[in-house]
Formats: sequence, C-alpha cells, structure tokens
Amino acid sequence: MPTPGGVVPPPGVLPGWNWAPPGGLAFSPQDLPWWVRTWLVLPLVDKYAHVWMWHHGLYSLSPLPPRGGDDGDPSGDRSPRGPSGRPPALVRHLPLDR
Repeated sequence: MPTPGGVVPPPGVLPGWNWAPPGGLAFSPQDLPWWVRTWLVLPLVDKYAHVWMWHHGLYSLSPLPPRGGDDGDPSGDRSPRGPSGRPPALVRHLPLDR
C-alpha cells in the first residue's frame, strides 16, 4: 500500500484523521476523485476519506523544520515546556472586590 514517504502509522490510529507524521500533511483537492471530495464534506464519513487518501498516497508530507543550529548544536531540538496547571478553559474567573 503506498503511503506518503513510506511512513508507517502507529497501530490503532486512523492516518490522516487522528494521526499525522511530524511536520504534518497536505493534499490538493483537485487531485482527488469527485466522490472522495464528496466524502470530505459529509459528517461521520469524512474520516474515512482521509484514511483512503493516506492509503492511496494522495497526501504529501510537509518538510520538517531544521534541527539545531548550523554548528550541530542540538539545543534547539526541543520546544519549551508549557505552563502547568489547569487548561485556561477550566479556570474559574472570580470577580474582584474593590
């Protein structure tokens, strides 16, 4: 089965729907058959269109950003840690007393 760049998805995922390789994926709608473009706009069926496109090699891989500096310094390989605690959507805002 052709896959983009020979990348093998981990077991238990739907490639193109709930998993993408590092760097991301892209596709060109004009390269798709009309019936796959129809799948993409139908709720509950669109995930299968993404999986079909993966297995038929219609995705293209986005290039990964360069790692580290030009001198081979790997210090730029990791992204900074995010803030700890509860997500902002779950934070309760209390009125300020003045």
